[in-house]
Amino acid sequence: MAAATPTVRASHEEPAVSTAAYRPHLDGLRAVAVYLVVLFHAGAVRFAGGFIGVDVFFVLSGFLVTQLLLRDLAQESIRFGRFYARRFRRLLPAAFVALIVTAVVFTAIARAGEVVDAVGSFKAAFLYVANWYFIHHSTGYFGADISENPVLQFWSLAIEEQFYLLWPLTLGGLFLVTRRIDRARRMQVIRTAVLAGAVASALWALSLRNSDLNRAYYGTDTRAYELLAGALLALTPAWAERARRYARSLHVATFAAIAALVMLATDWIHFDAIERGIAVTVVTCILLVAIEAANGGLVKRALSNDTVTYLGRISYGTYLWHWLVILVVVRTFAPKTIATIGIAFLVSTALAALSYEILERPVRMSALLDRHRRVVIATGLAISVVSALVIIPKVVTPARASTKSVEARVHPRLTPIPRTLNWKTEGHVFPNCFNQPVSTCTVVQGSANGKRMLLLGDSHVRMMIPTFIAIAQRDDLTLSVDGEPACPWQRSLYTVRSFGSCQKLKTDAYRRVVGALKPDIVVVMNLDYGKPGRDYPKTLLTSTGKAASPRRITRLTNESVDALGADGRDVVIVEPIPLARTPSPSFDPYRCLQRARVTEECQYTASTSSSPLEQVYRTIAVERPNVQSLDLDKQVCPRFPVCDPIANGEIVKQDSSHLTARFARTLAPYVETWMRSVGLLPIAEPTND
Repeated sequence: MAAATPTVRASHEEPAVSTAAYRPHLDGLRAVAVYLVVLFHAGAVRFAGGFIGVDVFFVLSGFLVTQLLLRDLAQESIRFGRFYARRFRRLLPAAFVALIVTAVVFTAIARAGEVVDAVGSFKAAFLYVANWYFIHHSTGYFGADISENPVLQFWSLAIEEQFYLLWPLTLGGLFLVTRRIDRARRMQVIRTAVLAGAVASALWALSLRNSDLNRAYYGTDTRAYELLAGALLALTPAWAERARRYARSLHVATFAAIAALVMLATDWIHFDAIERGIAVTVVTCILLVAIEAANGGLVKRALSNDTVTYLGRISYGTYLWHWLVILVVVRTFAPKTIATIGIAFLVSTALAALSYEILERPVRMSALLDRHRRVVIATGLAISVVSALVIIPKVVTPARASTKSVEARVHPRLTPIPRTLNWKTEGHVFPNCFNQPVSTCTVVQGSANGKRMLLLGDSHVRMMIPTFIAIAQRDDLTLSVDGEPACPWQRSLYTVRSFGSCQKLKTDAYRRVVGALKPDIVVVMNLDYGKPGRDYPKTLLTSTGKAASPRRITRLTNESVDALGADGRDVVIVEPIPLARTPSPSFDPYRCLQRARVTEECQYTASTSSSPLEQVYRTIAVERPNVQSLDLDKQVCPRFPVCDPIANGEIVKQDSSHLTARFARTLAPYVETWMRSVGLLPIAEPTND
């Protein structure tokens, strides 16, 4: 006999809900969504927006889960025990196995520092709070610091689990508080409340995207609109009924919607991540209504194909496994993108099918487990907590890592971490002149006779502010800064992360700020938006939102230098500082130092070959007498290509790519001497001291 479970009573007058047992086209849509994500994570250039597969999943989840709950309400109650037990049986077994295997494999292929960094993310994944963990431990979904985190994909699963926890209570509460209202008005009130919640969530995400894209992308509250949009569809079955009146148009609508969905996953149409998510939500809702109402049609038949629907049924496993497959393949073999895509598709699908047949399906269909719902819930919670607090700390340990860290801890000739090291990181100053008087972004005010210098670029030019402040103060310079994270200095080049805000800032910089400041020297610097060993980066876009080709990047860089160097101004291009090639591009020496015993544990190796972007910079400097290219490789890494985590008595980097403020300040004497040697500053007069 099944255990009694809490219920929420509903009126006998609730509208009937579709009881169609199985709609194969919805599984087909899941298949499309999951392979768009795989394409994106595997590095497919043309599918730079493939992450929208997650948005599709969110809308589908809101739609299907709400339909399940409405069927319960049509039978007078939400059976919370059954609902939560089924969620645990559906999600936890496969996730548990995937996480444990990922922990073992990642520990075997990663360095000690990376393993230490990953412990918190594994714990968060088991506790279904990975999205909030990444909000506090990363700079963005597209940032290098988490781009190789072994449980990156669990952020979206965390949001779904949080929704599954809260939504039945919320929906039940809405029905409870409106129980005295007549049927028609009751449903209208509930739909209005859900719509208001969705609109508020979308507006909140839009308001955060320029100031904190990371928060906007990962937040449960800023993603709720997608789940609530699906819920609103389920609460309004009349939409599909009305759509059936336009039978001739439905086939066109379904084709147009699926085409728009695929287009939104490519680099052909550009929005930032939040704008793209809102567009995908609208398109997915249109597609669901059209395809639910359509009687046949090419799209519905294609999505209902047996092979496609099977891929959709195992899509959860594909999503769980694909990221580990990509990490292992890239770290072990470093194949070309097309090979990575092929391997990721085949291996993750095979693992998903195996998981589905021998684990997920048997657990999900078990009549025994269905009779013991409270036991399932309690066991599921216990497994999650014990895994996070006990198993993960035992499995994910630096001692198991495939590195020389164990030798480093005991070798007498290696260098202990200095006890006098200053661990306190200083926040970089973040001024810019956008829509403000230029005086607001001037950080050092020199005399009227001194030269004027402007720093322009992304967060990497900002990290050099301490260097140039020291120089400006010594040499009577007026120093201004106009920069924005993820915003390249080249005009008409942008990144996915900050496309909209970057366009506005650079238009203002080139049209107004440069003319108002009248700098004698313009210093520009960017991250080298590509990984070592790769060709041009995939994240640079033109003003049309299309991926920038190597030729276009070269042309736009030349044009930008000409614009900045007009009227006789000198231009200094600071070349990108070395990034880790091994152990991985995301290696963070600062975090490594926090747990290491000797500095050698936190060394990394940079690429010895010049990147294509560096080659462009150097060519420009040779061809133009007013342009200089500054190479800081051997100042950041004195033993280049081996880079030490500590140099000049300071911690070099505060994360995988940015210098600490203290170390940047130590570069001032070298940069000042270099500027004198190339004629940008006068030669210092000798003294009698």
